[in-house]
Amino acid sequence: GFWTQQLEAERNPYRETYEGRVYEVYNLIEYLLYPQQSGTLTIDPVELTAVAQVIVQDNSGFDPFFGGGREIYNVRRELKTPRLTVTVKELPAGAPASFGGAVGKFRMEAEPSTTQLSANSASSFNVRISGSGNLAFVQAPTLTLPTSFEQYQVKSSESFNYSGSGTSGYRNFEYPFIARAEGEYTIEPILFTYFDPERREYITLSSKEFTFDIAPD
Repeated sequence: GFWTQQLEAERNPYRETYEGRVYEVYNLIEYLLYPQQSGTLTIDPVELTAVAQVIVQDNSGFDPFFGGGREIYNVRRELKTPRLTVTVKELPAGAPASFGGAVGKFRMEAEPSTTQLSANSASSFNVRISGSGNLAFVQAPTLTLPTSFEQYQVKSSESFNYSGSGTSGYRNFEYPFIARAEGEYTIEPILFTYFDPERREYITLSSKEFTFDIAPD
């Protein structure tokens, strides 16, 4: 029920007091989790076999010249974490049509390569979504072009930074098109909606309106 991203665990040991005793602690594995469904999800236990070297002092066999007087034993210990349950809430009803599943905090930049070109010329429209949240699942916002524009498949690129606090970075969407007929055309604002888990509400970002001036071929 989760999408997971393994993080690079901090391998440097640190000390921690547990039930009155001091231990050296190592983080072996760290995962970033994004639930893909609502309800009660279960994380199975992690199991590990550890081998500890135990030194047993035995003064009965101590020799003043050769020393000794101790034995070293390898003791196997089976370690197991508890089973974990995570309660995932449903997203609130009433999401706008421009909501595609983005959850977190985001910004949007939208800009065409140019607004002045000749008929039958190729150009593109660029939209960048940046911020923190489930960036890997952010979908390309809908771009509505005039019927005389020939639109091609959207290209995407991204740069993500993963940490224990989540995913940050950006996704960039490029919309290639060819303007087939001359004239002046108005492009409606691009809308992108995300759910802010802190504010518990849907937030819609909007670009400005763009006007294209297409000259004769």
